[in-house]
Amino acid sequence: MDEIPAGLSAFLAAVQARDAASAAAQLAEYVILESPIDVEPLVGREQVAMAVTQILDVADSFTVNDIIVGDGHFAVVTNIMIGTTEMDGIELIGVNAAGKVASLSIHLRPMRAVVALHNRLASVSGKPVLTLTEER
Repeated sequence: MDEIPAGLSAFLAAVQARDAASAAAQLAEYVILESPIDVEPLVGREQVAMAVTQILDVADSFTVNDIIVGDGHFAVVTNIMIGTTEMDGIELIGVNAAGKVASLSIHLRPMRAVVALHNRLASVSGKPVLTLTEER
């Protein structure tokens, strides 16, 4: 597979446009999301759609810089802005036979930005606010 499936293209376009409903429409029923924010993966369209909505509510921009194509798997290189905090990310995305997003594994850096994202989500997720004790 040397091309990006229409479902993945539509998902990424919806996320960049901050359109959570259109992004959710491209998720497989049993999609799995692994993120640096949650210890346990989120499973199922409803839970993952809620997480995508929450992230889009706090992120100011989401930019796709590159897509590395594999056999049914894709590495999406991204940049996310939350206020003045910038994050670089790699999202490893699996697509099922129907072209829907079946798995998302999100990897972000730097840590201070991940903490900023976590803290922005804390008010809606019920998670405690985190602090970093040392900057490098």
